[in-house]
Amino acid sequence: MITIRQTYVPALETRDQRTVEKYLERYAEPESRWPVSQLAKLPVESWDYVVTIPACGEDEYLPGALESIASCQTVVAHTKVLCIIVLNGNEAREAEFRLANSKMRAWFCEYCTAVVTNLSPANTCPQTLMTWRNIDILIVDRSQAPWLIPVDQGVGLVRKIGADLALFLITAGKIINPWIHTTDADARVPDDYFLMTNELPTTSEDMPKPPSCFIYPYQHIPDVDMAQHEHDRYWPALAEYELWLRYYAAGLKWAGSSYAYPSIGSLLACDALAYARVRGFPKRMAGEDFYFQNKLSKVGAMITLEGKPIRLLTRPSTRVPFGTGQGTIRINQLNEAGNIYEAYHPLVFDFLKGFLSAVQYWLQDSDRGNNEKQLVFLSSIEKYLPVSKQNVCDNRAWLQDLLTELDVFKNLHAAEKRSRSLQGACSQFNDWFDGFRTLKLIHHLRDDLYGSLPLLDALQHSAFLQKPELRAGKGNLVEAWLESFRTNSF
Repeated sequence: MITIRQTYVPALETRDQRTVEKYLERYAEPESRWPVSQLAKLPVESWDYVVTIPACGEDEYLPGALESIASCQTVVAHTKVLCIIVLNGNEAREAEFRLANSKMRAWFCEYCTAVVTNLSPANTCPQTLMTWRNIDILIVDRSQAPWLIPVDQGVGLVRKIGADLALFLITAGKIINPWIHTTDADARVPDDYFLMTNELPTTSEDMPKPPSCFIYPYQHIPDVDMAQHEHDRYWPALAEYELWLRYYAAGLKWAGSSYAYPSIGSLLACDALAYARVRGFPKRMAGEDFYFQNKLSKVGAMITLEGKPIRLLTRPSTRVPFGTGQGTIRINQLNEAGNIYEAYHPLVFDFLKGFLSAVQYWLQDSDRGNNEKQLVFLSSIEKYLPVSKQNVCDNRAWLQDLLTELDVFKNLHAAEKRSRSLQGACSQFNDWFDGFRTLKLIHHLRDDLYGSLPLLDALQHSAFLQKPELRAGKGNLVEAWLESFRTNSF
């Protein structure tokens, strides 16, 4: 029996209601500030679920994404889904995507039926509600002047516009399930995509906060419509890129990090209240998913789902300055030049594991003074330094300089001082030492200590990936490692 939560704002505590209302009033994008009279124009009392998609030059990919969303309704009869699509172009590259964006608009005109055409708040871009097959589509058109996206705000602003609209409609009682799904035009969602957010895990000692974000399983797949020579060129690079993502997440998980999950905008669903609490997507030209998850992790639990994956199509892309598309291009360039794609040395994860254990011990130790605790902390992680480092410098001085530069000791003191319990101190330090600061530490370790290794060498020498059958070095090891990771939900 499928259970859908029937209310949202009325079920919130007064303080939480005010959090959502304050966000919508002060921080939401103007596209979401509908007057109440607009709600009366909507042809349905409510939708069950909402999903948002940014679309820039996606005429070849967007119909397939919508097809997969429409297929979700076959699992539960009479389910109503609203898909918010933010068509967009940026001020620097409008001409580059003009034709593809015009094709998208033409596709909507040809295959969709307009339901309401004048939903836009005053002085904002056009918004049109359409229907296609069994889903409703709200099109927000920021692909033409004067509504083009500022270059420095990029896809982050585009995702924020869609999610702000979703939050407004949830708050207004027009969307029942309070999870804002966000995906992309090159994503193909599984048929139980929406149902996976119905059953919320209960809080426990291991998960004291309710969930703020669900992260769907994923798998990159070949694009059957891509020319064979293009597939042969880019698929190996994309497979290596996915393998790198999974290797990094596995290393973080083994080290005991709370931030061991992929940062891919196609895979997210966030709780509406949590979305308001972190003030939405950051308006960045790239990396908005990483920083958004970083914020969400501090207000709730990050839940990595298991089950059918979201399938992400193979394609190189230059829409954003870094991420999957650019990573695929860069690896392909290395491959074509006869060079090897490198990854973090697995010893950085050994160091991180020791570091996080030392943090736990520091916060548990109430008998020693801070100076003595600092010496114990340094000596406990000194052993993770490579032999070459031990021979050429004063280990403790180097470590102390690094950890002081990163403000580690300062924030350990602060966590102890501000918290009344060990759990509170650990939580406060963990919020500070977040995914960004974890990555910053790893980059210091790479640049100053360990260097990098070829990706397959890193996999084969890692203490946290015990796969004797893959260390024999036979066959297509990239594909074999990928299959192993996917099977084990990394």
